[in-house]
Amino acid sequence: MGKNLTRLMSPKSVAILGGRAADFVAENCRVIGFHGPMFRIHPEKAAAGLEGFWPSLDALPIVPDCAFLGINREATIEAVRQLRELGAGGAVCLASGFAERSTGDGIDYNRRLLEAAEDFPFLGPNCLGFVNFFDRISLFPDPAVPRSVERGVCVISQSGTVACDVLFSNRHLPIGKVFSVGNQSSVSSVDLAYAALEDPRVTAIGMYLESMGDPAAFRDLACAAAKQVPILVLKPGRSESARSITSSHTGAMAGTERYLDALLQRVGVGRCDSIAEFVETLKLLHVHGPFAGNRLAICGGSGGDMAIASDLLQTLDVELPPVKNETRNELGRLLGDHVPVRNPLDFQTLIWHDEKKLGNMFTALQDGDADLYGFFLDHPDLEAQAHREELPIRAFLAAARKSGRKAFVASTLPESTPAFIAEMALKSGVAAMQGMSETFRAFEIAAAMGLAWANLNPPHLERRHLAGETRNLNEFEAKQMLSSVGIKTPKSAEVFANEASRTAAAIGFPVAMKVSSQSILHKTELNGVALNIDSLEKADKEASRLGAITDKILVEEMIREGVAEFIVGINVDEEFGAVIVVGAGGVLAEILEDSVVMLPPFSRENVLSALKTLRSFRLLSGYRGRPLGDVDALISAVMSVAKLVQEPAAHIFELEINPIIIRAQGRGAVAVDCLVRLKGEE
Repeated sequence: MGKNLTRLMSPKSVAILGGRAADFVAENCRVIGFHGPMFRIHPEKAAAGLEGFWPSLDALPIVPDCAFLGINREATIEAVRQLRELGAGGAVCLASGFAERSTGDGIDYNRRLLEAAEDFPFLGPNCLGFVNFFDRISLFPDPAVPRSVERGVCVISQSGTVACDVLFSNRHLPIGKVFSVGNQSSVSSVDLAYAALEDPRVTAIGMYLESMGDPAAFRDLACAAAKQVPILVLKPGRSESARSITSSHTGAMAGTERYLDALLQRVGVGRCDSIAEFVETLKLLHVHGPFAGNRLAICGGSGGDMAIASDLLQTLDVELPPVKNETRNELGRLLGDHVPVRNPLDFQTLIWHDEKKLGNMFTALQDGDADLYGFFLDHPDLEAQAHREELPIRAFLAAARKSGRKAFVASTLPESTPAFIAEMALKSGVAAMQGMSETFRAFEIAAAMGLAWANLNPPHLERRHLAGETRNLNEFEAKQMLSSVGIKTPKSAEVFANEASRTAAAIGFPVAMKVSSQSILHKTELNGVALNIDSLEKADKEASRLGAITDKILVEEMIREGVAEFIVGINVDEEFGAVIVVGAGGVLAEILEDSVVMLPPFSRENVLSALKTLRSFRLLSGYRGRPLGDVDALISAVMSVAKLVQEPAAHIFELEINPIIIRAQGRGAVAVDCLVRLKGEE
């Protein structure tokens, strides 16, 4: 955050070192229109008298702002040292063989590079560099077609290939800057994003991340950007398996990628799953930024397209508001009785060539009842033929200018939007989207970002450095811990096997009996649980059987008349801190895959919103005549667990209540099984 990267990112003079890659960089500088001093450093070519070449950095008449180092790793280290001593502003290090290698050789080279650099900023190593279209400079060895951009997005990528993918795409994204960051040994993606926030020309920041780095540092970046410049992330890794250090169902249901999703959602950062989504969402954010809501109204001249659109939207968190009565009446007057008026609207082709009626129709559609309005139309490949379809587009754009509503024009297939249509739309303040699926997903992401911006509540992400041996509590001890924070547990006692029957009678039948041991985490796997014991005879029998497994037995009242079973769990991650997981519970918790991750602190309202994302939440809402569940009791249990785990003295490493039985509204919730693991902290 504190690094001054102006001379690195927007140099007014450059030095270019190396052979073939350096030749490409020099050519790109000329093509893109860089007019500052450009010095080629190549001892042999300088000795041969070739124009523009210099023998060394020391021989230059001025100190360059930035240098492209297309040389081997040994020479890169020496060049970085020289540039620092000369007082240059930064460098791009192309060479590989540094920290990306897992060998001691690469690590040693990386250490030497950092020692040579000290506080001198550089991109890489093992990176392609950057293209700055705003200031017409390309220290990038791959082709960069010149673009005239006054306002645009900044793309920061840990992959050089992904940076090229965005640069080379024919999706008409207004790009201001693209950075390939490589190993990030000196300048990180977060550093570049902070610098981009200081540039008023940057409309949105897109980041391709292969690793998150420090989640707390990213949280702080997102908070600095919130309500000003939207940040979008593309990160692979959702297929990562659950960590092996966990022993609970919660552990299998959690995982770092889900923690990251929870963080991004809380701080209003969007996340994409493909490069196409990434580019289209950046495009939408460039024009409109995040949205206040998720209400969408769309139209087209094809019933087929609109039917497909309706199906696609069923799987997304996007609302299609019904057409208002006054709007319906106006559209009926314009289109006639034969056109069904609904959202999505197939307005057919009767008025296709009547620009005035088209304009009136589009104006009526943009009635202020949605957050975004769209028109789908694909165009022929030849631009001369595409002009035949310009009239409806022109009418839609005019209506958007008149109404001032947020709008887009889109093709159902990404390749069916010619450049001149995209340019027309952009000049009208309308997003030119490509691909129906990508367009809808972009809006879903941008709407979720807007909701998070409006309710910004960043998590703590308190780092925990766990150390020492892991200690398990037995279930009786674990439930005592839960009771201490107000979570209701069954009436119970921990006794020796020969006392179990008498204890069961005192508690009152029916009861449950379980083996009680710190060394047994999953009792059902050992047949260590007996339920619905309703007589002394059965109690004697089960006590004898369970007593052969462990000395002590947990005797509990049976909890009946539950509306639903949920799981409430905690994992303590060294980077993210305490992570809460809530979902469908019972023995099928992992199979059902219906859970949500939350990062403390959060409010009761936050918990309720999270619960409503679960399919199993319907069980608490009077599903098929069942009684309403005590949602408030479940929320209270989640809040209590979150409070408990945030106490460092508790030393909780994992905690899982599975299940917590939710009773009918007003009757509370009871934690009937619990696992707690403790570990010290450094």
